[in-house]
Amino acid sequence: MQPAGFWQGAKDSQAIIFTYLPVSFAFGVSATQFGFTPWEALFLSCSMYAGASQFLVVALLGSGTSIWMTALTVIALDIRHVLYGPALQNLIQDRLNLKKTAVWAWGLTDEVFAAGMIKLSQRRQEWSESWMLGLSLFSWMSWALGSLLGGLFSDQVANLPQFLQAALDFLLPALFLSFLLAAFEKKHTLVVSVSLIVAAISCYFINLSAAIFIGILSGILAGIFKYYVLKQHDDVTMNHVGEEHGS
Repeated sequence: MQPAGFWQGAKDSQAIIFTYLPVSFAFGVSATQFGFTPWEALFLSCSMYAGASQFLVVALLGSGTSIWMTALTVIALDIRHVLYGPALQNLIQDRLNLKKTAVWAWGLTDEVFAAGMIKLSQRRQEWSESWMLGLSLFSWMSWALGSLLGGLFSDQVANLPQFLQAALDFLLPALFLSFLLAAFEKKHTLVVSVSLIVAAISCYFINLSAAIFIGILSGILAGIFKYYVLKQHDDVTMNHVGEEHGS
């Protein structure tokens, strides 16, 4: 089986593109409503590329929050991205090209990361850095394009039906959830359950930003517990059973 190339990655990004375009369009609209120009909205999407967090950035800056407080808030919300690279690297068997890696790693949004994880876990032989480049590059381009168009045509959005305007807010989490469901396996039940429960409790008692980070940490700890404690316990039990049958 041949590894997928750059244009296959571009083709596989279609699901992400069709979701990114309307959501980034909504971001461009939101940015202009807070006083930014369409080109400033494009600049944010090209330089930050923080997905849904960009809505928070323009809201905070537009309301007069200092740039330092805004930066700290976004870092707390997006700190989960630090874990995406190592998670993928653990599944990549080939030697990585530093220049290519620097490009596609920069484009590791939630959805691109999830698509890469699915490819590596289910069709590992097809994964390649060229495929990853096509996937991440075209996803980023669609986000940037949607941001510019949203800023340029923000005055026309008020004419859209209310249900369409409300649906834009749910497109990103819906897409990411679909990727998670596609990659889900029964062996992940413990880790996913712990992460969901802890994140839900944290969101209720603290806030959303803290819930995301705490949920990630709890999932990591659950994975470590499963691998180093439960797995060893199962191995000891199996060895004990084998010894009894052998005697």
